[in-house]
Amino acid sequence: MTSQRLHVFSEPHVSTAIWLTQLRWVAVAGQLLVIGYVWFVLQIPLPIAAMLLLVAVTAASNLALWLWARRFKRVSLGTPSGLSNLPIESAYSNQDDTIGSRAITVLLGIDVFTLTALLYCSGGAANPFIFFYFANIAIAGMLLPRVWAWCISFVSILGCLLLLNQSHSLQVFERSPLSHLAEWSVSKYAFFIAFSTCCCVITYFISMLAMELRQREVELAVVEKERERSQRLEALATLAAGAGHELASPLSTIAVVAKELSRNLEKTDASQSVRRDVALIREELNRCKEILHRMKSGAGEAAAEHLHPISLSEIVQETIEAMREPHRVDIQFSQEVGGRQALLPKQALSQALRNLLQNGLDASQAGQQVELRVTTENGIVGKRFSELWQIMIVDNGSGMSSEVQRRIGEPFFTTKEVGQGMGLGVFLTRNVIYGLGGELRFEQAVEGGTICRVTLPVG
Repeated sequence: MTSQRLHVFSEPHVSTAIWLTQLRWVAVAGQLLVIGYVWFVLQIPLPIAAMLLLVAVTAASNLALWLWARRFKRVSLGTPSGLSNLPIESAYSNQDDTIGSRAITVLLGIDVFTLTALLYCSGGAANPFIFFYFANIAIAGMLLPRVWAWCISFVSILGCLLLLNQSHSLQVFERSPLSHLAEWSVSKYAFFIAFSTCCCVITYFISMLAMELRQREVELAVVEKERERSQRLEALATLAAGAGHELASPLSTIAVVAKELSRNLEKTDASQSVRRDVALIREELNRCKEILHRMKSGAGEAAAEHLHPISLSEIVQETIEAMREPHRVDIQFSQEVGGRQALLPKQALSQALRNLLQNGLDASQAGQQVELRVTTENGIVGKRFSELWQIMIVDNGSGMSSEVQRRIGEPFFTTKEVGQGMGLGVFLTRNVIYGLGGELRFEQAVEGGTICRVTLPVG
């Protein structure tokens, strides 16, 4: 049972099917109302049995769609009995979207067929209700992929061509230039060309509009997901900064006591092991202070500094000076590029770049260099033309696996040995760069290693 795959509507197609059934019930009611008015009020003879049968076909297909949509809406809201042992991917296969599109295409095809048949029974192309083809075409353009929408449009054109040549005669339409009894004159040709052109134009523009709307929905979903992620990361950053402030005070007290204890031990005849223990306490306290300093500066203190005009060369110099092995960084940028200035937080950006450079040094073998390349270019950020600073860091490590690339930047995720990193470097760096409207990306280098690209809009 676990290997069984159920082909059902995906959730968007379920909601689409529900409102489509409502629209089709309105169409059924309208068809019955028009037929009854023509038959009973206008006293125009119609093949009433055939027309009611066609309306029944529409109603039956709509009822089937309604039951199907309600059934799988329940599935999407909760797992019913009989599917409880199936994995999620079994209940909703990868072909759901294709099957949903085909099902809606079939239903709209039925609508085109029944409309053609109803018009055939009531005067053909001379019947003013022929323009209801455009409604089906517009719905297809909104709901279906472009290929299926064009299929509905093409079938509608064929239906119009059939009605211009064959239909059930009605006395009220016999003298119409669009009657099947009329010769193919300029009026008839013009109507068919205009009808076909309208079908194509409606299909094209509605399909383009629908595609743009779907793309916008995807973009909005991505933005919303990034916003939620950013809020979670900001909360973690605030927590880290708060923890740093709260722990700084008791650690300072312990450091003072440890220092006084060390001085007193120098005046007494204490054992060597006791002296080593006190020295170890002071070393670990210094290490804790260093960790807290990194947490506070990366979590927001440096990012909150005032913005001042600063050049690229100053940022690079500030970044390199505070590193443990600055001689291993190969800096590559021209004098013209180094002189470019922008309003940026010097400490925050330098700390962010320092984290990335240090990660590259840690990933490379001892003695190997890490390249720091800086260039500038002009580009569009959002809807604004801006100058962009491109900062690229290339290491000589073993590269990143797909799993590491997926998770890099998550707080407390690190590939370093225990005690060598907290997994906050890239996380805090990303916060700073994103806060400046920039972008941070990691790529696998062709010759091995990892390429880190930082893009900052500064114009």
